[in-house]
Amino acid sequence: MPDVEGISLRDVVDSLDTAVDWAVFGEAENGSAEAEVVDVSMIDADDIAAGATAATDLVVLIGVDTDQVRDWLARTSADRPRAILTKAFVGPAHAKPIVDESGVAVVGVHARARWDRILGIVQADLHRGRESSAQDGGPEAPVDVDLVGLVALVARGTGGLVSIEDATSARVLAYSPSNGEADDLRVQTILGREGPPTYLALLRKWGVFDAIRRGGEVVDVPADDDHAMRRRLVIGVHSSAGRHLGSIWVQEGAAALAADSVDVLTGAASVASRILTRAIQAPSAEAQLLQRLFGEHGGVDASSAGAYLGWAADERAAVIGVAPAGGPAARSAAIGAVGGTLRLHASAYAASALTTVIDGRAYIVLPATDVAPVTRWVGTLVTRFDGDPVLDGARLHATVVFPVDGLAAVARARSEVDRVFAATGSAQVDRVTTLAKARTAVLMGEIVDSVAGRDDLVDPRMTAMVEYDTERAAHLEESVRAYLDAHGNVRDAANRIDVHPNTLRYRIDRARQVSGLNLDDPAERLLTSLQLAMLDRRRSG
Repeated sequence: MPDVEGISLRDVVDSLDTAVDWAVFGEAENGSAEAEVVDVSMIDADDIAAGATAATDLVVLIGVDTDQVRDWLARTSADRPRAILTKAFVGPAHAKPIVDESGVAVVGVHARARWDRILGIVQADLHRGRESSAQDGGPEAPVDVDLVGLVALVARGTGGLVSIEDATSARVLAYSPSNGEADDLRVQTILGREGPPTYLALLRKWGVFDAIRRGGEVVDVPADDDHAMRRRLVIGVHSSAGRHLGSIWVQEGAAALAADSVDVLTGAASVASRILTRAIQAPSAEAQLLQRLFGEHGGVDASSAGAYLGWAADERAAVIGVAPAGGPAARSAAIGAVGGTLRLHASAYAASALTTVIDGRAYIVLPATDVAPVTRWVGTLVTRFDGDPVLDGARLHATVVFPVDGLAAVARARSEVDRVFAATGSAQVDRVTTLAKARTAVLMGEIVDSVAGRDDLVDPRMTAMVEYDTERAAHLEESVRAYLDAHGNVRDAANRIDVHPNTLRYRIDRARQVSGLNLDDPAERLLTSLQLAMLDRRRSG
């Protein structure tokens, strides 16, 4: 791949704003504030124990103490990063000896900052840096602006501290420098955490969040001295079709906001609407390529995709699908809220992992030689989001398809993932399943799908039993299902539906009399099970 330009380490620190407590730069060029950063990776204590080395200019160290940092830097002397982001050190004085010994800059991250937010901000900065370096005519050439440029314009026009949040208010998309003037709500938002609950309750009471969702008006939120919160202006961002896309907040700093701030925000909401709508409708070239790799938009040549993405086209892989229960609309909202975080965790597990979101499901392809460690990791991944408020109570489930023999097989593997989700749906008991484990459910579901719509394959004996049941509330269908599920064991079947065994025996005999079905015959038991499955499909469809 061609050489790309990065951004300076100082720019990285500045962009993290209040999420960084301090930074100690090295004296040598490689660890200086002006050192160029092209790429970033995430390494945790388990990676270090396994002998991981620094493969990028900037490394995010998670769950690593100071002794481990020192030992790791000593062990990777031939391949050190230019800087590390860490919470291990209590202050710059504690980190300076490490910087002097290794020449690697140490950036102290706020103890309450979320790592997924930190990594996401840095990756976005690097992406913007690459796009900027590719533009002709310098930084003033583009007529349009992105969210970062819009934030700068609004900050200049209002004189305040600006942030743009997504539709869930759970993620900051862009923000201006705080310059030491941020109140606690802004600090916590940048750290990826909720602001003070009592103040958020006040915002709800004042109808601020309702106004954001409605859009069209700038809300003037007064200062609240009891919570040390400064005055704010906020406006919701909506598409031309009325879809809620996000919100723009302006916190008053040391000086009062400009007199025409309401006009500035009103115009900014229109610009932000175009930017966010364009981002939804026209994903980046890489995002489009990933979707094509997974079988969308006519597919893609595997060799070309591999060359662009830095993958060996014939490398063995696993394809993982992740989704919450529910219909496409509910899935899209939920997976959209956590899709970026899923991508970060996948990249942390395997630097070359590729992630995309299609129709409310996240799909991941990563190199793999054995399904067991991948399945264990996916199990940890989906439970990580349990209780996350952005999922609104939904739980993530996953399907793993392995082996996938090269990038050319990724689209087919994705279709296998979709087959498993279609067959198991919200009834999937295991949080993580594989195609091999779900094969029976998949094939049975597809067999039923293929015959459920054919009236000539509906057994009139089953129709007679269902009609009798409907007219008299005789519970025959329920009893027959329990009897078949219990493989003819009357006591087990009675326990399943909480009736006396004699009651169940009576109902089964009655079902035989009404329908003429002989449930002692294996072929008729199989047919009855299939007819019941067809009946379920017709009722749900």
